[in-house]
Amino acid sequence: MRISAKEVTALLLVWLCVDFALINNTGAAFNKSEIDEKLAAIVNYERGMSREPLIAVEKLIRESQNQLDQRKYIELQLAELLAEATLESKSFICRQLWFIGTADSVPAIARLLMDEKTADIACYAIGQNPSEEAGKALREALNKVSPKVQIRIINLLGDRVDNQSVEAIGKLVSGTEREVGEAAVAALGKIGGARAIKLLVETRAKGDSELRFAATDAYLRCAEDLIFEGKTKQATVIYKELAGNNETPIIRSAAIKGLADIGGQDIVPLVISALRDENRMVRTTARSCVRTMEGSGVTEQIAGELSKTSPDEQMLLIGALADRGDAAALPAITAAARSTNPEVRKAVLHAVGKLGDASFVGYLVKAAIEGTSSEEKNTAVNSLKLLRGKRVDDAIVQIMQNSLPSMRRQLIQVLTERNAVDAVPALFAEAAHQDRKVRQAAFKALGRLADEEHLPSLIKLLVKLEDDSSRREAERAVVAVSRKISQPSKQTDAVLAGLGGEKRVDVRCSLLRVLGGIANVNALRTLEETSKDTNPTVQDAAVRALIKWPNAAAAEVLLEIYCNAKSQIHRLLALRGFVRLLSLPVQGRSEEKTLELCRRAMQQAKSSAEQKLVLSGLSNVSDPEALAMVEPFLQVEEVRGEAATATIKIAGTIIDTHGERAKKAMDKLLAVCNDEDLRKQAEEIVRHIKELETKAHQ
Repeated sequence: MRISAKEVTALLLVWLCVDFALINNTGAAFNKSEIDEKLAAIVNYERGMSREPLIAVEKLIRESQNQLDQRKYIELQLAELLAEATLESKSFICRQLWFIGTADSVPAIARLLMDEKTADIACYAIGQNPSEEAGKALREALNKVSPKVQIRIINLLGDRVDNQSVEAIGKLVSGTEREVGEAAVAALGKIGGARAIKLLVETRAKGDSELRFAATDAYLRCAEDLIFEGKTKQATVIYKELAGNNETPIIRSAAIKGLADIGGQDIVPLVISALRDENRMVRTTARSCVRTMEGSGVTEQIAGELSKTSPDEQMLLIGALADRGDAAALPAITAAARSTNPEVRKAVLHAVGKLGDASFVGYLVKAAIEGTSSEEKNTAVNSLKLLRGKRVDDAIVQIMQNSLPSMRRQLIQVLTERNAVDAVPALFAEAAHQDRKVRQAAFKALGRLADEEHLPSLIKLLVKLEDDSSRREAERAVVAVSRKISQPSKQTDAVLAGLGGEKRVDVRCSLLRVLGGIANVNALRTLEETSKDTNPTVQDAAVRALIKWPNAAAAEVLLEIYCNAKSQIHRLLALRGFVRLLSLPVQGRSEEKTLELCRRAMQQAKSSAEQKLVLSGLSNVSDPEALAMVEPFLQVEEVRGEAATATIKIAGTIIDTHGERAKKAMDKLLAVCNDEDLRKQAEEIVRHIKELETKAHQ
């Protein structure tokens, strides 16, 4: 195969690029004299001197990240400098060698281990060094240093899990220095292994009390590490030894927890024994183990202990069994319901809610009816809400349909909180029940559970109601279900269909209230028309629905009612509703339009009470024209207080844009107002305006 000259050139260029990259990363030339100069500058560093030389070395090390030869040179030079550097400089060098150190710098660092002044920084530099030389240096220094340094080295060897140091560390366990011995047993626990475990067992057998406790703690550490390594058999031996009665409660508790985590049939008796222990800590630990222990038959064995414990412990154990989530405990738990202790009975009911299924619905309903206290009854009802499994809702419905009214109401509430949507047909039947409170509960539930498809039936039920005592709950239910329709424009379709052609006044009023609750465009239009109805009751229902409108869209409709209504009650209701809506945000309506509406309202105001209402509405308009409308009323004594309040509020919102106009308004107010609090507010606005003017002239 022939290769063209062009291809040869391309291959040559690729080779040169690769070769350059390799040189750059491993063997690129570097300026040794420049490096030596920068390193020499740190040798005599002392605290308080300029850190620039140190920063330069740190930068040099960062830049050598991909320059292996250069970094190696820096490491060796730094190691050499340790012999002559100041203490501060040694500390800095050791921090750098912690980062870049290898086996090559270990000998120089190891020499620092011999001096207590430098031992800590040497341990820092060498502690994370992964080389075998680092471990060897620490082991060789172990018996040549002071007890204080020994402790630091022992801790490092333990952290490094240095198996080769076990014998040397073991010899220090029973030395004259107690703190060295405690550090030694702790390190043996970190290192682990057969030899370390043997030494810990010996120390536990013949050491003094403090050393024995430290060795026991290390022994536990070994068991944990064995589990991590998958050696559960060896760990079990240790845990069983430490779970004995001759150990302290804290050690026994840790051992029992370890055994429970391992699991197995032979562990269950130990946990059961711990449940009966005299020590509270041990019993508490055992109960926590009940929640997590695995294995077949575990639940039944532990549940069998219920009848053998005191009421206080029985209550706690029932809770632990409930948290296991294993229904196998239910026979023993329900048997405890015969207890004379009310707290135990409540614990049983709560556990049944967590563990039971549809077959326990009757059990809980009976408890809710026959419980000896309101707390027991409430616990039973709450547990009905917790039950899981198929046909639980069906079972509740079946019992509900055969219950007395008081229980029916509670079961309806249970179905609601269970979000039992399949119970909707049964709830429709309950909504027609002869008991008023049952009907109200059913309508409330239907508002939560019924959907768009149920709306026609719900409206039909509302229309047929003969008792007004349940009507408001029915109306709320229709509103709630209507609002579930995703298209707002269609939310009133079913209601309007029911309203069309309806002659009964009470039904029309009911549907009008529903429209007010839905509050969409179609509802607003219908209520506006109906507010002119010839029937005063229907007209009143429409007006009262409009004054509760949730947004500003009905403001103009209410203003028209205020201006044209013959009923003084409707005039005041409409004006109050109008003023309330003025304070709500509305999209697309300008301040000018709002002012126009307020101007019309003020022109129609026939009394000081009505003027006060309009003034309160004007206070929400941030416009100088609003001040012009309010200021004349500062001269009218009957409404001066409301006019002053509105003037202050409007002026406060236009200070930044119309400061001079706001100041003039405050001057007019101060000239006629004697209310001390209002005068202080006005004076504060004037002071603020003057501050703004001063800043503007500076």
